[in-house]
Amino acid sequence: MCKRIICIAGLCCLLGLPAYAHLTGAFADFLGIVYDESTIEKLQIDLQRTKTEMEELEPKIEAAEKEFTNDQQMAIEQLQFYSEIGLDTWLAFMQQGADITDLLGNQWVIESEIENYLVDLNGLYLQYKQLLISKKTLQGHEQLLQAIEKNLSAREDFLQETAGLELDIIANYLDIDWTAEVEEHIIEDLQKDTDLVEKNLLKWVKESPTLPYELNEEWLNEQSNLHYYFRNDHVYVEYELEYAHVLLLGQVLQNGAGDAAKLVIEAGFYNGFFLPEELLEELPSFTLEYEKVQTLKAIQQPYFKQFNGGLLLYTKEG
Repeated sequence: MCKRIICIAGLCCLLGLPAYAHLTGAFADFLGIVYDESTIEKLQIDLQRTKTEMEELEPKIEAAEKEFTNDQQMAIEQLQFYSEIGLDTWLAFMQQGADITDLLGNQWVIESEIENYLVDLNGLYLQYKQLLISKKTLQGHEQLLQAIEKNLSAREDFLQETAGLELDIIANYLDIDWTAEVEEHIIEDLQKDTDLVEKNLLKWVKESPTLPYELNEEWLNEQSNLHYYFRNDHVYVEYELEYAHVLLLGQVLQNGAGDAAKLVIEAGFYNGFFLPEELLEELPSFTLEYEKVQTLKAIQQPYFKQFNGGLLLYTKEG
C-alpha cells in the first residue's frame, strides 16, 4: 500500500496535478467517510452477530454429534444382531412351527421388528442430515467472520499508512485506487456471474421429491471469481484482489414487475470504507427469472427465500 501511495503521489507531481485531483465523482463522498466510524457500523454489528451465532451453535452441534454417535452405534449393533440371527431364527421357526398359522405369526413378528428398525434408521438418517446442515452453517459463519474481519483490518492498515496526510489526499487515494485497480475488474466478474445465472439457472436448481428446491451457494462459488455467503437475512459477496478487499451486502428480492427475483446490492465496503451510492449503482448482479423455473415440476408461481447456504425455491398456492 505504501509503495502504491508513493507512486501515485509521484505521478501527480510529474503531471503537475494536485494530489486531490477529482477522478470518478466519488471523491467528495469518500472525503466525508474516511474517519466516520458510523459508516462501518453495519459491518461491526454483523461481525458481533456472527460471533454470537457461532458461540450459540457450537455447543448445540457438539451435543447433537454425541447423540448421533450413540444412536449410530445402537443402530449398528441392532443391524449386526439381525444379520447374525435372522436366518437361524427363521429356520428355527420353520422347524418348531406346528402349522402354517404359527409360521406366519412368527414371520409377522420378525417383519414388524424389522419395520420398526427401518423407521428408527430413517430417523437416524434425518438426524445425520440435520447435523451436517448445522456444521455447514457453522463453517459458513466462520468464513463470513473472516471476510468481515479482513475488510475491517484493511481499513485500519490504510489509515495507519496514510496517517498525517490531509483528509482530501487520503480520500482521493481511495478514489484513485478504486477507479484504477478495482472497478473494472469487479464489474467484469459480477457481469460474468450475471450471465452465468441467466444461462444456467435450471442447472443451479437442485430438484427434490418435495418442495422447496434448493439453489446451493457452492454451485455459484465454484464458478465465480467472487465468493457468495447466503444467509437468512442477507447475501454477502466477497471480492479480493492483490491490494483490495471488497464486501458487498444485499438481498434477493422480487422485482417491481413480479416476473423475477434479483440480487439487490444495498451496501458495499472497499477496504473497510463505505462505498458511495454512485459506485454501487455501477455494479451488476444476477437475476432469477420466474419464467425459466416455471418449467420445473410443481413450480407454477415461484418465489425465492434465502437460507444459510443458498436459496430455496417455492411455489405459491392457489
